[in-house]
Formats: sequence, C-alpha cells, structure tokens
Amino acid sequence: MVTKEKEETEDKRDISIKGVSRDIYRRVLNLARDTGKTLGEVTNDAYKTFLATASGARQISKNFVEGATQNMPKYIENIKNLSVDKNDLVEIGHKVAFSNIETLELAGVDNETFDRYVDSITNVKTLKIDKRLSKAKVIVKCSFVDNITFTQ
Repeated sequence: MVTKEKEETEDKRDISIKGVSRDIYRRVLNLARDTGKTLGEVTNDAYKTFLATASGARQISKNFVEGATQNMPKYIENIKNLSVDKNDLVEIGHKVAFSNIETLELAGVDNETFDRYVDSITNVKTLKIDKRLSKAKVIVKCSFVDNITFTQ
C-alpha cells in the first residue's frame, strides 16, 4: 500500500534539465526569492502556465479552423440537369454553391430560403426559378449564367 507522503515524495523527484540559459536560470531564481517560493515551485508554476497557454492556443486554432470551414459553402457541381426544391436546401442545412450545371431548377424556393441557403450560381446554361423568387436576389449571386427563365 502506497501512502500519500510516499506518492508526494515520488512526484517531486530531483530533475536535471540540460540547456537552460544561465540568464533565465538566474532570473527564475531571483523571482523565486522575491516571491518566497522555492525554485521548484516557480518552475512548476511556469510549466503549468506554459501548458495551459499551449492548450488554449491549440483550442483557439481548432475553433478557428472549424468556424472557417463551417462558413464555407458546400459545392454542388458538374451535373447535367438538377432540380432542387426548398426542402432539399433545408435538408442540406447551410450555404451551397451551384457550379457547372447545364440546367438548374430552383423549384418552389422562396426568397428567405434562397437568401439563407444559396451562396452562388456559377457556369449554368439554363437557370429556372419560381416566378415568386426575386430576380434581383438571384442575379447578384449568378456568374456565367446563359439563361434565366421563370416557372409557375
């Protein structure tokens, strides 16, 4: 059976660290004296702070990458004929970019759904949209679209 005192003694063994700058060592030693702590306590605090900072930076970086990729549209491309309705866009769940489609039909897609889920429409020969959908909203998201027609 291991006692708590023995665990603490084993946890605080002497450790030699090669390559520590003399200047850094002196500064840490002075800090220890100024704060009334041992060199080991100050060193442990420094390591804990460094590990917390590194972990925090890693999490921030991960969150940044995830956020950036979540905001990027999903591409739907290289399809000859495609009909997409409001339910399809809602099911996809975020912005989409349509590209390289011969005939694209946005069937029953209202203005709100279009604004929320369509990022761009590029290189489409014929785009068919519901007559209730604002032409102005559509054309600002279009590039290289040959024809826009309205359906009932």
